[in-house]
Amino acid sequence: MDEALSDLVNFSRLATEFYLPNFVVHHVEPADEVWDLREEIGDGGSGVVRKEERRVHPSEEKSQSPRVRAVKQMRKLDQNQDQGQAQWNYRAELEAVVKFSQPEYDPFFVHTFGWFENQDSVFVAMEFLPLGDLERFKRSSSPLSESDTSLIVWQLIQGVRHMHEAGFAHRDLKPANILIASTVPMLHVKIADFGISKQAMHGVTRLHTMRIFGTWGYMAPEILGYYGNNWNTETNNTTIAYTMSVDIWAVGVIAMTLLLGREIFPLPGDMSRYVLGQQVLNFTREQGESLTDDAQDFITVLLAADPVLRPTAAAALAHPWLAQAVEATEPPPVIEIPDSEADSDEDLPSTVPDSPGPSAKSPWAKPATKNRPGKGSKTYTNTLLTKFKYLRLDNVLLSLKFQSIEFDKTRFYVLRSDNATDIESSSAHSVWTSSQRVNKILDKGFRASEGNVVLFFSVIGSRRFCGVAQMTSTLDWDNTDPFWVEDVWQGRFTLAWLSHTELSFDLVNHVPVKETTPGFRAIACYDGTEISPGSAYELLRVYSAEERRG
Repeated sequence: MDEALSDLVNFSRLATEFYLPNFVVHHVEPADEVWDLREEIGDGGSGVVRKEERRVHPSEEKSQSPRVRAVKQMRKLDQNQDQGQAQWNYRAELEAVVKFSQPEYDPFFVHTFGWFENQDSVFVAMEFLPLGDLERFKRSSSPLSESDTSLIVWQLIQGVRHMHEAGFAHRDLKPANILIASTVPMLHVKIADFGISKQAMHGVTRLHTMRIFGTWGYMAPEILGYYGNNWNTETNNTTIAYTMSVDIWAVGVIAMTLLLGREIFPLPGDMSRYVLGQQVLNFTREQGESLTDDAQDFITVLLAADPVLRPTAAAALAHPWLAQAVEATEPPPVIEIPDSEADSDEDLPSTVPDSPGPSAKSPWAKPATKNRPGKGSKTYTNTLLTKFKYLRLDNVLLSLKFQSIEFDKTRFYVLRSDNATDIESSSAHSVWTSSQRVNKILDKGFRASEGNVVLFFSVIGSRRFCGVAQMTSTLDWDNTDPFWVEDVWQGRFTLAWLSHTELSFDLVNHVPVKETTPGFRAIACYDGTEISPGSAYELLRVYSAEERRG
């Protein structure tokens, strides 16, 4: 077993004998499989893809193995690479394709049946999708409707969200790397070709990435060395080129290309002028009509020249333009909220909408589980792990003061006040208190997270968030500071303020309390409501951008 590969990848290895260029034999139970090599069906910077057919013998008529498959061949050593770099490249792809073939990632990725190797190459066996890729599809079709495009984009962002939560960035999303699984009863696409994907911040020089990786027209401006006028000098530009926001940019370009039927930045100068604010996006279609306001807003947000301003995949899914996609085919099945998530259920309004169950027509429909008795409509999709256990977010996009926050360990809450005086008093004395109910919630969260609690303060009257702070102590129930007494509060805890920047609700009105309840917004939640790490990241991202502008 190769120690450089994960157990999951090693267990997916197929014992193989090679009889190239004609066929290969896999030694599997209950009988060996013989696969004949057929025509080449694709190629790219990281390998060649061929079609293969399995020979069928009477003794294995009931085999569950597919009759046809696509096999990607990746050479282990390229003449333009040193041995270490070539080896890293194909092993990184193996980790990605095997990981995202697991059932929990269905149906957003091309399924992989296993892999095998000889001295020169690594071969990855994948499902064969005869309808081809999205590039060929869009070239043979008129510009797509907004409903069809939103359905495709919704699936892409779901896949991107899965990758980013697992710590992977694809880095080469484009129509040629998106395969068509079906066109009826609706368009179903799958992400493929992880040839240049990598786990976030896995060190390779930015220069090398710019020379080798990505496809012109879909590469984010930071990969090409373009940056906004007010780029954050606190951040290393070399690192910025690797953030997961490059995938968000690519999805925005794909969406606009599908809708308009033309390239968005056909010349290098077009990209430069757009980044510098000298050129705007042209949303006019061939027939002269323009896209809807929701479509224009969605694409504009994803194509923010500054990567700090692009939303996470989870936040993008909450955009109203994708609502039509949700209507066409509902999200994955739901499971009940674990007990650990129900600490502050009493703070959620009874009007939180039910998560729609899977449609029978959906290509990824599965039976839904029932809600837990007594918990009403509050549910989580089964693809979101409790507390976003494996969520990895690009701290590098945040201001330095926020980069030390560990999102997988921290709990986040929104505290609301009727006036700004409370915030000023707290800032002067570095303490806070709330009602007994809220104080109990915060104290419980502080102890459960071993002291990792971040608070977002808002003032209702001015419709602004007005600061971010960390709890630095448990509740002292026996002492209440004098300036709180008139409000009949009890107890206190200490704070370390991270930011006093004011943030208009208009800048963050898209941020939900949790990504699974997009209609329930963070700006409208009750005092003491816990928000998800992904939502907290969105708030901090906008805070960082606002501080830079200030």
